[in-house]
Amino acid sequence: MALQPHSEPEFTVVSTTNNAESAPYSGAFFPGAAGFTIGGGDFTSNVTNNVYNPAPEQPAAFRTIRLGDINLLKEIRNESGVVGRQSHRTNARPMYYSAKVVGGEPGPMTVALYQGDDTEEEWRQHITKYESIRHPKIMQLYGLMSTKGLRGVVFHDDMIPYDQFHSRFKHSAILGAYIDSYCNLEHREAMRYCRSMDIDVVRTSDWIRLATGELCVNLVQDPGSSIGFVGAEMQRIENVSLSDPHAESAVLSALNEVDYYNVLGWLTKYRGVSVSIETLMPLGTIFRLDSPLKASRITDLLGIDGANLDIHLKHDGEVLPGSWIRFDSNRAQYPEFKLAYTSPTVNKEFWMAQANHIFAQLETTSNFKDYVVVDTVHFILQCLPNTYNTCEPEGYLFVSPAEEFRLGPNSFQWPYRPAYWSLDPSGTFPISTEDANMLGFPIIHIETCIVGYSWDDGVYDALQKFQQGKGLNPESQETAITLGYPLYKLADEEVPLACVEHESWPWKRCNLKDTALCQKLGHYI
Repeated sequence: MALQPHSEPEFTVVSTTNNAESAPYSGAFFPGAAGFTIGGGDFTSNVTNNVYNPAPEQPAAFRTIRLGDINLLKEIRNESGVVGRQSHRTNARPMYYSAKVVGGEPGPMTVALYQGDDTEEEWRQHITKYESIRHPKIMQLYGLMSTKGLRGVVFHDDMIPYDQFHSRFKHSAILGAYIDSYCNLEHREAMRYCRSMDIDVVRTSDWIRLATGELCVNLVQDPGSSIGFVGAEMQRIENVSLSDPHAESAVLSALNEVDYYNVLGWLTKYRGVSVSIETLMPLGTIFRLDSPLKASRITDLLGIDGANLDIHLKHDGEVLPGSWIRFDSNRAQYPEFKLAYTSPTVNKEFWMAQANHIFAQLETTSNFKDYVVVDTVHFILQCLPNTYNTCEPEGYLFVSPAEEFRLGPNSFQWPYRPAYWSLDPSGTFPISTEDANMLGFPIIHIETCIVGYSWDDGVYDALQKFQQGKGLNPESQETAITLGYPLYKLADEEVPLACVEHESWPWKRCNLKDTALCQKLGHYI
């Protein structure tokens, strides 16, 4: 290679890129060349360095965790068994564990592992949920793990499902009521935040941080890990450890009477009982279930304001000027008519404040769950097919106005003539039940169902402890008097009721196959 020193200078342009292998240093004449000599001459270097610096990558939202850094300590179980679920769309099934994570928090953390078909899709869907939200009352994702056949997510804190946590305090109705109430408040707070962020709140579950007892919502649903309906709400008491042997005393001292009666009041069981149609059942009174087919009303009517009326009608009938409802048998042969009277002023606290007083008067020491506070009275009318005569005559069904069921501000009963058939559109000439059946009109079936609340022995034991802890006499009504609650009084004579309790929902439905029971309760008119 010869360069002539006397020739006109030539400009050699060398373009380099930001490549460590092809450009040892910036401005080199012959990048990458070696083993030659340049002698004599004038040279001009015109070197252009085209260096491209890509935009820096955004840091990953969550840590990448190796499978070997996860030390599973134990499966997380609730009362139903291992926490996990089989997706209705895929075979993916996240299983939860308490685990130690190398490089993670000092204590245990919560790990969900996914394995099965379509694991990748399910795993990524769940990660997307946690990428879009961060809140103290929602489980917070710490890191991700991915191998050939296994996916996982790691959450901050050691957590367990709500029902598993709550079951640890079955021995104490006081602590159970307290946990229900503050978790209910925290759950509602989390749900409000999720809705504000457009996060699906239907398929979620409730978990608890073991270290603090705080609630955390899992954005993935797990059967048996959700709070049931709880009406009471209260703030979690700071500096009270539920594992402390004196936790009950600490909670009792922190609550006032109204709050506590409200909290215990929501630890109720709903009871639905059909009673004979002749029964006069005032709202707010107490009745006792003596046997499967017998009950007794034991208290008088409370001095409270009037009840609300809720009417549910499924029909194409016509409301007449006098508020009677007329049904044309040709167009609506089987109408359904429901009335529900509910008192907005019958509070569970009324009973909670003086229940032990009533029990003392009755000398009752057990079977407290059989005492029911009446909250709602339902009147249901329906028309059943006439199996004795299948012809379809032309006529009209007339149903009584709703206000005719009211005998007092909070007392209700079927009126003398709640419904009847007539061939006359004016209803002036009612047809007797016997004649209506012979003509082939549908059979009128009516039913009275009362819905109320009952509590088990543990709740009443907690009531007694609370009142004694506050220096009150549980067998007196001094608390109710002080708080201005209406007072319960035992009836002069217990009023017997023919009844049948409905064990499952829907309560307000008679077993139409048991005609003997229907006749005993007066269901046919």
